[in-house]
Amino acid sequence: MHRTRIVLVGMLGLGTLLTCTPVAAQSSGLRSVVVADLDGRTVQPFARSAAHAVVLVFVRSDCPIANRYAPDLERLRQHATAAAIDFWLVFVDPAESAATSREHLQRFGYAGRALRDPAHDLVRHTGATITPEAAVFVTDAASPRLVYRGRIDDRYSAPGRMRPAASSHDLQDVIEQVRHVPALALRQTQAVGCVIADLH
Repeated sequence: MHRTRIVLVGMLGLGTLLTCTPVAAQSSGLRSVVVADLDGRTVQPFARSAAHAVVLVFVRSDCPIANRYAPDLERLRQHATAAAIDFWLVFVDPAESAATSREHLQRFGYAGRALRDPAHDLVRHTGATITPEAAVFVTDAASPRLVYRGRIDDRYSAPGRMRPAASSHDLQDVIEQVRHVPALALRQTQAVGCVIADLH
């Protein structure tokens, strides 16, 4: 199987990439976006009105930084599920099969639901550029509204530069806020990891 090369991106050397990243996601058509889960069933991630929010975490099974976050993502998924928040991992590599993604989840102990986005429909609507990167939407009546896009936490300041422990738990904080802050403003941080645009 042909494998694309992995490009790790941190805070530096991102000028060109950042200028192409939209400030806000294209949320107007999100309710109608249809992707598939790992069993091939069609899913509309933003169609369930009972959810307080929707969390998408974009991943690649061949991204070492994304893989290091596997235990944290499972913990955050459990926390979100308990708060009636939909939490999805989104596999973005079009060369990766559903079976490979499923084996990856089992190997890393992830028990939640996952989606495949080989055509990068969710990537385009959210503005995600890196794995791992999170996009959090509150489910307003009119349309889903982006309130966070960026890193899981600040453990990585750049590829290969990892703190012993995170001091800012960005995604966890947003998950806790979406149910209690009525007008949560959009917040963005820079994710560190593997470039989605490197996949062709």
